[in-house]
Amino acid sequence: MLKFAVVDVETTGGAGESNRITEIGIVLLDGMEQVGQFHSLVDPGVPITPFVKNLTGITDEMVNGAPQFSKIAEEVAGMLEGRIFVAHNVQFDCRMILTELKRCCVKFDPPRLCTVKISRKIFPGLPSYSLHNLTDSLGLSDFRHHRAMDDTLACAEILKLAYNKVGPGKILKEVKNLTKAKKANVVR
Repeated sequence: MLKFAVVDVETTGGAGESNRITEIGIVLLDGMEQVGQFHSLVDPGVPITPFVKNLTGITDEMVNGAPQFSKIAEEVAGMLEGRIFVAHNVQFDCRMILTELKRCCVKFDPPRLCTVKISRKIFPGLPSYSLHNLTDSLGLSDFRHHRAMDDTLACAEILKLAYNKVGPGKILKEVKNLTKAKKANVVR
């Protein structure tokens, strides 16, 4: 059975190392059964850009008093361990998590699956593969865009549709770092 951790993060909006997580959502799937979830606002320790405040609705006041990533790093790493890291544009979300975990001296390099890439292969010819437009095209429920848990749940629904359409074998072929997935017992 394939084990997935579907993840979405919202960030401060800066480029590179200065960009910090402001919100994280994780949904754990064993096969296509949801077995857990996690959500938290995160105090980034730096101001959120006006563009991101407008886009996400997350303000400096909202994250003031939320845990810094270092306080949730162990829990997040534990949830992700032994699972395929899934996100809509996985490079961004995975890079953000890797950077934050590295700051906490936690090494992490998971097998990864991008729902943008699998959607282009499994649902070809759609007008757009942005998360919002893709959910509309696939007839999924509308959701609060650019909020971590809502985006995570939407991404999980896309993964479920793709998985049910083509099966675990074809999904597995799209996983990057597959040898790590086998070593981590993600694939049984």
